[in-house]
Amino acid sequence: MNETLKSIRIIKNFPKKGIAFYDISSILSNPTIFNKVVNQMASEVKRINASTIVGIDSRGFIFAAAVAYKLKKKLVMIRKKGKLPGKTYSTKYVLEYGSNELEIQKDMINAKDNVAIIDDIFATSGTIKASIKLIKKSHAKIRGIVVLLELSFLNGRSKLDETLISLNKVNI
Repeated sequence: MNETLKSIRIIKNFPKKGIAFYDISSILSNPTIFNKVVNQMASEVKRINASTIVGIDSRGFIFAAAVAYKLKKKLVMIRKKGKLPGKTYSTKYVLEYGSNELEIQKDMINAKDNVAIIDDIFATSGTIKASIKLIKKSHAKIRGIVVLLELSFLNGRSKLDETLISLNKVNI
């Protein structure tokens, strides 16, 4: 098991009973590991030739902002409903422990954008699929999805048509 994986804490029964929460706080509090993760993500974004970084609310923002800054790329946020001003595209989705709605500002992304979606944890695919749906409403091209950790035992990858790049995988 690598250093990054070892540093992720698993909190059982959070946010509700039966769910295991993968806590990335220990990565963020360790500058060496955080820098390594950002560099790995930036390398993948460069490899897929993305011009625009899309970060997903909320922990995806952390990595997306760092990568966008490092690569001098455009950064766009996907947020929970009601958090973005102006006209937005919106979509509802189901999580493993409930449902939610995501939005993206209509004027922040367009057909000229080649997008890399960045998030922290990829589980069942709900949030990523909703994000893909929002990006496609703008006619932007999705070059790939870069995540810190894939919970591959949940088989979310099988529900995607887009390229998923996982820096780490957990198989239980």
